[in-house]
Amino acid sequence: MDEHSSQIAKDIASNIDEKQYQLAINKAKNYLEDQPSDEIERLLVQSLFSLKQYVEARKEVMENPNAFTTNEKDFLLMINVLLKNNEYIKSREIVETFKANDSYYNDGIKLIEESEASFRSNSSEEIHQLAQKFYHISSKQTMYWQKESFLNGQHLPYDEFLKYSRFVLMDPFVQSVIKAEVIDTLRKVGSNEVVDMLWIDGKTKKVKMGEIKSLQDMNSYQLIFNRLTDEYMMDPEKFMLLSSYFQHQSILMYPFNDEIIMDINRWYDLSIQAYLSAKEYTEDDNDDYVKLIEIIKRQFNSIK
Repeated sequence: MDEHSSQIAKDIASNIDEKQYQLAINKAKNYLEDQPSDEIERLLVQSLFSLKQYVEARKEVMENPNAFTTNEKDFLLMINVLLKNNEYIKSREIVETFKANDSYYNDGIKLIEESEASFRSNSSEEIHQLAQKFYHISSKQTMYWQKESFLNGQHLPYDEFLKYSRFVLMDPFVQSVIKAEVIDTLRKVGSNEVVDMLWIDGKTKKVKMGEIKSLQDMNSYQLIFNRLTDEYMMDPEKFMLLSSYFQHQSILMYPFNDEIIMDINRWYDLSIQAYLSAKEYTEDDNDDYVKLIEIIKRQFNSIK
């Protein structure tokens, strides 16, 4: 930061010390219109937080979260901003990424748990309404509305989110993409629970949350996209279409991708054939890969 910028930061900090928060906000916004500055961004959020402008503070935090990770004070400010917006799941996701830092992690989790306890004590009706929207997610058939219900559910404290996620995962009318997002969210918050999931083949599967990887870390996912890139990179249109198909296919299969796709090349070849062909699976075909690929193809083609 140059001398001019450093002086502006000092002036804003002085305004904050004197509780002239709106003046500090105005100065910070004027500066940030012309150039980025993590230090002034932090001062802006601190001022917004002090004036209880939590929604705007959240917007600033989410646009530049890395600005709040250099020291624990700023890190906890970011978590506090999220908690004031009832972002219990998002705040846990962020804190979980700092699990290797005992101080950040322990103090962050403590802050979250205290906020969750207060929310339960003081806002039981709001929790009830959020829970209803979440576990009645299948009352809305389109992907857009189910996604909205899922995002609303992330404003629940963790215990309630987990409780109602169990209903969502077993609901036959919840779209499989949403179920995969629920599973991935539980992974991101560090859940070690075992949950049941009604999967795309209509069978109930157990998911041991403590053992699953992210989709991008799965061996089958990496090998499929490596081969796709090698074979179709020179055909951008087809590459884009097939990438979209394989991405959706991978999400629908999550978190059982590596468990099911044992023969990567055969799965890849059959998937390409199914996507590029109008032919559909019949009951006479006993190939498990073909059956599953056809289920996925139908779901992919029926997205609303």
